[in-house]
Amino acid sequence: MGLQGPKTAAWFARAKEALVNGVSSGWRNWGDDDTLVITRGEGAYLYDADGRRYIDFHNGFGPVILGHGHHAVTEAVAQAMADGTTFAFTQRREVEAAETVKRAVPWVEQLRFTNTGTEATMHAIRLARGFTGRDVIVKFEGNYHGAHDYVLYSTPSSPVDALGSRFRPIPSPTTSGIPDPVVTFVRTLPFNDLDAARRLFADEGRRIAAVLVEPMLGNVMGIEPVPGFLEGLRELCDEHGTVLVFDEVKTGFRIAVGGAAEVYGVVPDLACFAKALGNGVPVAAIAGRGPVLDGWRQGGIAQMGTYCGNGVAVAAAQATVAELLAGDHLAHLERVGGDLMAGTAKILAARGVPSRVLGRPAMFGFYLGEGTPNDYRATDDHDEELYERLTMGMIRRGVLPNPDALEPWFPNAALTDEDVATTLMVFEEALDEALGA
Repeated sequence: MGLQGPKTAAWFARAKEALVNGVSSGWRNWGDDDTLVITRGEGAYLYDADGRRYIDFHNGFGPVILGHGHHAVTEAVAQAMADGTTFAFTQRREVEAAETVKRAVPWVEQLRFTNTGTEATMHAIRLARGFTGRDVIVKFEGNYHGAHDYVLYSTPSSPVDALGSRFRPIPSPTTSGIPDPVVTFVRTLPFNDLDAARRLFADEGRRIAAVLVEPMLGNVMGIEPVPGFLEGLRELCDEHGTVLVFDEVKTGFRIAVGGAAEVYGVVPDLACFAKALGNGVPVAAIAGRGPVLDGWRQGGIAQMGTYCGNGVAVAAAQATVAELLAGDHLAHLERVGGDLMAGTAKILAARGVPSRVLGRPAMFGFYLGEGTPNDYRATDDHDEELYERLTMGMIRRGVLPNPDALEPWFPNAALTDEDVATTLMVFEEALDEALGA
């Protein structure tokens, strides 16, 4: 039996008539019987068209950090809407939001707002190329940096057997439609493999404009950097005049108010923020420090957009970050997320399931297999079928993680201790069902 009730099924039938495959993003289609149609969110919960409530660990792939419909954000957005949204001039709310981001992330000297994580990484790459006068970018296998051509190689959608040797990785395109010459400007490396990065820089350091890296893998189970990896990338970039770019679209304002630099102690030249920056409202930023920002200050390197810094986006950003600075939201998330990580690990161990719970309390994932994976290649032995049976069983019981194991769980700060207890009970029931116990 599928996940859809009769009203959800009817709405999805309508969706398929009006939207291609019934969705506006391909990852949302779970099939004709299982694709959900959501009518509203409130706090830690989602409600589908049949009125069924789910404890939400999907949270839009991570943007919702405070909880759905949080009063501070909705009030700020409503006032911004009433005052007018798009002027194509610098506006007061934009300045206030930028100042608030700088308070939260002290290493940031200046920033510019844009609308999506894809736009942020695209502009960061162009800025790095324009500043250095170089063309090559380096990305890591399993890192996802949005939907533009230069980053759609060796993503979590790429088969591991298409990635080539660890010593000479092959950039594997994720999609048709990318012109063949694009790959000549892209180098891919295994995450957490500093030796591979050193070999590449020894060969091509003078050609590399930017190293683009997710400091913690937001699309591969929440795998974290091993000690010394980010520090080593920082040293390589300094040595070769390369721009180090952290893609903090998922980690920013989630794993800590100050993001990855606060957690791991390594400061990039540029960082791309989005998702939790606006608690679900579309907003992103490219933030930086040092000489690379002269590339924008002095002109000649394009960055533009009609909706960049629009009133709704920056009102949401200012309200969200101010809430995170003033409240104990992330401390609460650290506690309840930690309880979930410990509780699920205990249940898996009690059932004898080889597994690791990876990541951090605000963003964690599950590897069902032997050992501890440190990169995308090492996840290839994960028991995908067991995980899908487990998570689909949970969703049927009203707890909603993404059934793709590569996607971490993203709890939000409205989660209660009762929600945690319910989730652990459902996890145990669904795991027993998945194991045939």
